[in-house]
Amino acid sequence: MLAVLLLPLSFANLYALETGDSVETRYGAHIDAEDWVHFAVYAPDATAVDLLLYADAQAVSPATIVPMRRHGGDWRIKVRGDGAGAGLFYMYRAAGRNEVSVEDRYGHMFNPNYPVNDPYAYQTRNVRYSAFFTGPPWVDASAPVYAGGGKSLVYDHSTDPHPGHVRIAPQDLIVYELHVQDYTARLQSLTPGLRGTYVGLATGGLTTPGGLTAGIDHLTELGVNAVELMPVMEYDEETGNAADRLNHWGYMTANFFAPEARYAHAPGRQVIELKQLVKAFHDRGIAVFLDVVYNHTAEGKPWVQDGRLAAKCYNLRCLANIRTYRATSDGLFFWNATGTGNDVSFIGPDDRYTKRLVNDSLDLWHRAYGIDGFRFDLARILADGSDSAADWIDNDARFNAAHLHAEPWDNGGVWWDFMDSGPWDHRNNRWAKWLGRYRDKARLFSSSALQDRRAFKQLIEGYGSVSDGYGAPASSRPWRSLNLFAVHDGYTLRDCTVYNDSGGSHNCWDSGGDENLRRERAKLLTGVLLTSQGVPLLLQGDEFGRTKAGAGEHAHNTYNYESVSGDAAVNHVNWLDWRLKDGDNSESPEGPVYGTELFHWTRALIGLRKRWGHFRRAEFARYVRDVANGAGNDGRFTYTWEGPGTGSPSQLAVIWWGQAGEPDLMVIYNEHWRAFDVTNLNQWSQGDWKMLARSWFADEHDFCDPAQWQTACPDAGDRIRVKGRSLAILVSDND
Repeated sequence: MLAVLLLPLSFANLYALETGDSVETRYGAHIDAEDWVHFAVYAPDATAVDLLLYADAQAVSPATIVPMRRHGGDWRIKVRGDGAGAGLFYMYRAAGRNEVSVEDRYGHMFNPNYPVNDPYAYQTRNVRYSAFFTGPPWVDASAPVYAGGGKSLVYDHSTDPHPGHVRIAPQDLIVYELHVQDYTARLQSLTPGLRGTYVGLATGGLTTPGGLTAGIDHLTELGVNAVELMPVMEYDEETGNAADRLNHWGYMTANFFAPEARYAHAPGRQVIELKQLVKAFHDRGIAVFLDVVYNHTAEGKPWVQDGRLAAKCYNLRCLANIRTYRATSDGLFFWNATGTGNDVSFIGPDDRYTKRLVNDSLDLWHRAYGIDGFRFDLARILADGSDSAADWIDNDARFNAAHLHAEPWDNGGVWWDFMDSGPWDHRNNRWAKWLGRYRDKARLFSSSALQDRRAFKQLIEGYGSVSDGYGAPASSRPWRSLNLFAVHDGYTLRDCTVYNDSGGSHNCWDSGGDENLRRERAKLLTGVLLTSQGVPLLLQGDEFGRTKAGAGEHAHNTYNYESVSGDAAVNHVNWLDWRLKDGDNSESPEGPVYGTELFHWTRALIGLRKRWGHFRRAEFARYVRDVANGAGNDGRFTYTWEGPGTGSPSQLAVIWWGQAGEPDLMVIYNEHWRAFDVTNLNQWSQGDWKMLARSWFADEHDFCDPAQWQTACPDAGDRIRVKGRSLAILVSDND
C-alpha cells in the first residue's frame, strides 16, 4: 500500500513523496533500481519510530515526518519522489519507555523529543555536542533540544571509483601510525586550506622547509608498507575536554559507517576524499589500516546536573540503549572497563545486534573504501563474556582478506595471548596484537635498566609478550606480535629520552641531560625494533625526532591538545614539525638537531629488513647451538656471544643464518653503558665479516649500502668493539 504525502514547498525540491512498506533487511538508507530510498533501523523496544526528513543541513525542525513500520525488532519504510535520493537529510525519533533516574541510570531511554541520526548512516554532518544540543540533554525533556547539526545523509557508494586493495603478507608488514590532521597541519609547502585534511595527506610532491621529501612521499622514501590511520570515523570532538580544547585523537565515535566530516577539504566531500586518500596510498604500494573504536561510543555515560539526569542521545542510546550498552551487575549504571562510562556489550550469540553492527561496519570500510586492515581499540571488550571470544569477527567472510590487530587490554585487565590461547591460534584465525610489554622492556634496555638477558632474547626472537616462561610464546607466530616503542598515547621516542618517568609506567629516562646519549639511545631503540622478529610499528615523526614537549608534564597524554581558538602553542604539540627532518629545531627547541641522521638510520634499517628475510620470519626460527660457520642451518639462528646474566646489563650477539641466496647477519646488542668487545668473529664464518651498521656512528658513516656490501662495507676483522647502549650489524657470505 502506497501513500502520497504533500510536503511544504520549502522542502528543497521535494513536492510530493510516495511512501511504502520496505522489505530491505540491511540497516541504513539504500537506493534501489526504481529510485526508492529504503530506511531500516533497529529499535526493538520502541513503541513507535518516525523518519524525519529535513529541507537543509541546518534545519531544526523536519519538513515532514514519516511513520515507520515494525518488522520484528526493526523499523522500515521506503520513500520516493523528487529530491528523495542521494544527499537527502534525515533523522529518526523513537517513542517508548523512559525508565532512568538519578538513582538508576541504566535502562530504556526513549524520548520523542530527541531526534537521533542513523547509526548506519554512510555520511553525516559533523557530529559534536554543541551542534546537536541547544542545552543540557535532560532525559526527561518535555521539549526538543535539537540544535540542527549532525544529520544523516543518504549516500550511494556504488557510483564512486574504488580504491582497490594492497595485499601484504603479515610477516612483511612495517606499520606507521599517523593522524590525518597532525601529519600535514604544519607542512608549509602544502596549500593552507589543504593542511590537516584527507586531500592534504594524499598530495604528493611536498617538501620540508629545507627541501627534503615530505608528506605522503616521505612515507614512500622511508619504506613503510602500511599506514594505520588514527580514528577517521565520525566522532564528537567536543567530548571530555578542558576549555578551548577539542578531543583531538578521535576515540569518541558517533557513527561507525561515516568518515569524519571535519577532515574534508570541501564540506560534504569527506566520503570521496577519504577514498582518494586510500587510493593515493595504494598507488604507492602502501596498505591502509583503520584504528577502529567499537568498545564505546561518543554518547558517554549519563551525568547529573542541577539535580537532573542528562544523557547524550546521538543515535544508539535513544534507539536501543539496553541492547547496545552493558550494565553493571546491579543494573543501575553503565559498565566502565573503557574509562568512558558506556561499554558496548558483546555478550551473547553471534547474531547479537552489536556484533552485527561491528561486522557490517568492517565490511563497509573494507568493501567500499578499500581498507586493508583494522586495529581494534581496547579489543578485550569485544571478547569479554563471549564464548567465541573475538572469533565472530574473524569468521566473517566479507572481509577475510583484512589484517586484524588488537589492542589486547582495557581497564579490566590484559589478554596478552589474545586469540592465541585455548582453541585459537594461527591455524584458525588471523588476529595479531599490540605488545605493550615490548615497549616497556625495550625502553628499559636502552637505559641499561632491563638487565634480563632472557627477557631481551624474547623481544628479538618474537616472543615479546611471554608471561609464563621462555619458549612458551603468547603468539603462535611471530607476525601475531606487533612490536612498538612509542604510539600516540604515550611519550614519543624523542621524549622518552628526555623525560623521567616518575609514575613508573612509561620507563622513560632523561639520559642525564646528555644530548649525544639521547641520539645514541634513539638509534639503539630503532635498531632493536627493526631487527626483532614480529611486526614493527612506528609512530609518526619518531623517525626524525618529533617531540610533544610543548605539553610539559602532559607530553605522555596529549589527547586534547587541539585548540578551538587556534592557539599555536597547543596545536603544535601534536602537529608534526617537518623542520626536524631537516635537522632544524628552531620551532621545536625541545627536539633534536639530528633529525636527518635519525631518518637516514631508520630508512636504512627498513631497507635492510625488506631486502632480506632475516627479521621477518613467518614462523619462529629454530635455535642452533655451537654450530660454527652455520653449515646447513639456513633460516635458523645462533647466539655467538652472551654477556652477563640477570642483574647486569646484557651484552649478546646473535647470527640470523641466511636462507638460500641470502648472506648471514650478525647483530650485536650492548645494554651496558660501557663498551665491550666481541673477540671470536672468525669462528662464525668461513668468509669475512663486513661492518654493515654501527648505531653510535654519525650520519653517512653509520650504515653501509646493503646492495654493495661485499665491496663497499669495511672489514670487521676478528673482533669488534661495540659502544655502550649501541648495536652493530655485520654481514658475511660465509664463503
